[in-house]
Amino acid sequence: MTGEGSNPPKVCLGFDIHYPCYLNPGFRPGMVKGKRNVRDSYFNPHMKEDLGGVIERSFTPATEILLDLLDGGLACSFSISGAVVEHLEEWYPETLGLLSRAATHRNAEVLAQTYYHSVAGQFTDLQEFEAELLMHRDLMKEHFSVVPTTFAHTDYPITPATAEMLMESGIRAAVVEGSNGIAAEIEQNHVYTYLGLPVLVTHCDLADDIAVRFPWRGWDKWPLMADRYAEWLSVSPGDCITLFLDYRVFGDAIGPETGILEFLRTLPSALAGQGIETVRPADAAALPPHGEIEVGDRTPGPEALQRTIMQQSALEALEGAGGLVTDRDTWRCLLETDHIRRMAMRSASCGRPLHAVSHQATHDHFASFMRILSDFEERSATSARSPKAVLSLRCVPPEKAFYFSSHERPAGYAAHSLQELVNMLEFAPDDVIRYHVEREDFSRWIDLVIGDTKLAGKIQGTSDRNELRSTIQKRIDKLWKRLR
Repeated sequence: MTGEGSNPPKVCLGFDIHYPCYLNPGFRPGMVKGKRNVRDSYFNPHMKEDLGGVIERSFTPATEILLDLLDGGLACSFSISGAVVEHLEEWYPETLGLLSRAATHRNAEVLAQTYYHSVAGQFTDLQEFEAELLMHRDLMKEHFSVVPTTFAHTDYPITPATAEMLMESGIRAAVVEGSNGIAAEIEQNHVYTYLGLPVLVTHCDLADDIAVRFPWRGWDKWPLMADRYAEWLSVSPGDCITLFLDYRVFGDAIGPETGILEFLRTLPSALAGQGIETVRPADAAALPPHGEIEVGDRTPGPEALQRTIMQQSALEALEGAGGLVTDRDTWRCLLETDHIRRMAMRSASCGRPLHAVSHQATHDHFASFMRILSDFEERSATSARSPKAVLSLRCVPPEKAFYFSSHERPAGYAAHSLQELVNMLEFAPDDVIRYHVEREDFSRWIDLVIGDTKLAGKIQGTSDRNELRSTIQKRIDKLWKRLR
């Protein structure tokens, strides 16, 4: 083992370059009327201008600094989403050219990721995950003349299913986040294998010293200089420290007045002063593995992923929408991880800017998201094989959801679709189900909100939990068959 008293560990430095399609928080269904392109109403109408500001504050100065550092011997990696490449190609081609110079540098490595920086890896069916992986690979080959072999798997835990999919797609290593899922239980600063796939585990505390604590004047280590940071890295035990940072940390999330860009500029020389070598992920993954990560007999579920109930509802609705909508590009923009992260009051940072907001802010974002997704599904019904099936299977916004309660006391959860209703009927307490059955709430909601009069009639008067679930699920399955 390396660290204090022996050779310092290597450092594997990576940058995540993405710009989300932020939602339009003021969206209402009436706004789309008469518009050909609904995306203009669903997403931030000022995206071009806002991205331009990020480029000016962060992308351009950080990339210019890194180009000089790469020439000087720094080794690093870039994970560039397909979505941001599209935006840059259309609006800011000169910035794309600048990034291309850095990404194709002899000392840099281009990483693979999902094309839209998406949550598709959390779906039950990984078809979309595979599709985006291959789309991204083709785009990297087209724009940067490289075929990535290391995957940035940092937005949610790696699972046996995603690991198998990666290896089948030609991926030879993955960068996984040290703060979530299985990677939280192992020592950092080592290479491991997971089902035979080499994985590098990010060091979240050291990454957050830059991404979160750097500008905080109340921090007892403020101000953080590159030489002090390099000292910390030099005595961190292990073989290789993996740091994976959101690119917008440098100049945007953390303003240049804090000295963050100068910190980046002086970091390589500080590392060299401590005898620390920087390496690319592919080179780090070739180090002897420290051990095999145990898979066990469980796959991380909602509890392991620490999802909020709003995040779980949105993910289920998103996966279902994949079979209902016709405009795949718009649907894929809704898959971006940023949308789901904003449905939690506080989400893991690990090299990303700290996300901490009020409960009201998370609810407002969730409401906007579900309104947009519901409207999108409804508009897709007109071109579907069975419009009625789409309308019955669609999700609804929070103001139309079925809120479970018992004797006028809210139970704290709600169903936004027939499928979510079935899922919640499995664990809802007996007194809650009895309360709604006596009031005929289930049949009334299915009739008046979902619009499925036939199903509403079938379950009317049904009080048995299992019979309710079975009847609704059979109807759901029948409706899906009409669309295939």
